[in-house]
Amino acid sequence: MAKKNISNLTQEESKKFIPLQGEPIIEIIAEPVLEPQIQTPETPITTIKTQSELEAIIKELQKTVDILKQKESTLIEKISALQMVISEKKELTERLTEELYETKQTALQLADSNSQLLEEIKVFKQPSQQTSQISKSIQYKKSHRSIERLQEKPNQDSEDFSKNTWLYD
Repeated sequence: MAKKNISNLTQEESKKFIPLQGEPIIEIIAEPVLEPQIQTPETPITTIKTQSELEAIIKELQKTVDILKQKESTLIEKISALQMVISEKKELTERLTEELYETKQTALQLADSNSQLLEEIKVFKQPSQQTSQISKSIQYKKSHRSIERLQEKPNQDSEDFSKNTWLYD
């Protein structure tokens, strides 16, 4: 059985149609529908080429395959390098996050310590104000000391110089 296009079947059916008398008829002209023909790998090539042309095509295809393999290998290398960079960035991010957390904890501890020290300073300042008032009322006398003078060594003569030459040995 031969395959028929849908457009051919609709045209045949339209010819078979006989309207009843008194019914309105709508006439539509059928137009052929063009279907795009896609060449698939299963469809055989209809043109016969010489063997030298086929060999040339094969060589070109092999060159393109080699080029594509080289591109694939370079892309694989780039992908692996990028994955390494990503893993390094993740490790760095994790480490920095931990350091940030530790820094925040340290800052909180220092703030607590600072507030405690400020309170202690306030406590110490209150009694010291009282003692400073007491100390102002007491007047101190300055004592004068005499400066002790060191004894001067006698000048060395040239004869004494020979006695001290043992230092140069």
